[in-house]
Amino acid sequence: MALATGALMMAKTSAKPADRLLAVVRSQLGETESPTGWTKYGSWWARRHDKPAAWAVAAWCDMFLAWCAAQAGLIAVVGDHAYTPSHAQWFKNRGQWGQTPRKGAIVFFDWGGSKAIPAIDHVGIVEAVKNSGRTIVTIEGNTSNRVMRRERTLAEVAGFGYPAYLPTPATKPPAALVPTWTEKIVKDLPTLRLGAGKSKTDPLRWHVKTVFYLLHARSFGVNGGVDDTVFGEPMHDAVRALQQAAGLKDDGVVGPKTWPALMRVS
Repeated sequence: MALATGALMMAKTSAKPADRLLAVVRSQLGETESPTGWTKYGSWWARRHDKPAAWAVAAWCDMFLAWCAAQAGLIAVVGDHAYTPSHAQWFKNRGQWGQTPRKGAIVFFDWGGSKAIPAIDHVGIVEAVKNSGRTIVTIEGNTSNRVMRRERTLAEVAGFGYPAYLPTPATKPPAALVPTWTEKIVKDLPTLRLGAGKSKTDPLRWHVKTVFYLLHARSFGVNGGVDDTVFGEPMHDAVRALQQAAGLKDDGVVGPKTWPALMRVS
């Protein structure tokens, strides 16, 4: 579906950047992925970043926002990401992160209800704020496999990214964060490398087995006939594929950054 004439004009001429972006986003309402999972947003992002064609069928909520920002000429301030935790961290690193909903803000969700950036699952844009800030109207890509308008409470909002066209709300100094259950688990998990579990007495064998089944759960499974307690070449390749999809360094090592990706990436 091409941009509607009115939306395209708004995107090019509106004096307010947030309205320009929202005009493009609204023009995409109803767009769906193909039966194979292909989207024009993933295809565009893959070409832009010289990624394999498989990215065209990857989870596309964040690539959708990047595509819309590019159409509105705002990608430099909205961000150009495919992995939602990286996008949220990008805002936080720039001092553009907070918990106050605002029209035009980028909203990040964690379905587990935490405020932890590594746990973020999904992203959209705030179209309106209602009920004195207790409810937001959003437009999101890859929700029920299409672009849709949603009305949500803040219960599953991890935070908001404020593009440079929005002032960042004043906030109190943050209280000490209570580690999430994921962070507590990851802190105690070992780093696993190629060859781990090769010895029958290696205690890492059971952690390797956990990685084996997490890879399957995240659609990066190793083919049958492989010892699931030995970190061999097939598992090493599968870990690298997951790391690439998560925007991590693809070194095949399961460490503090890869464990959360194994637990959260879908």
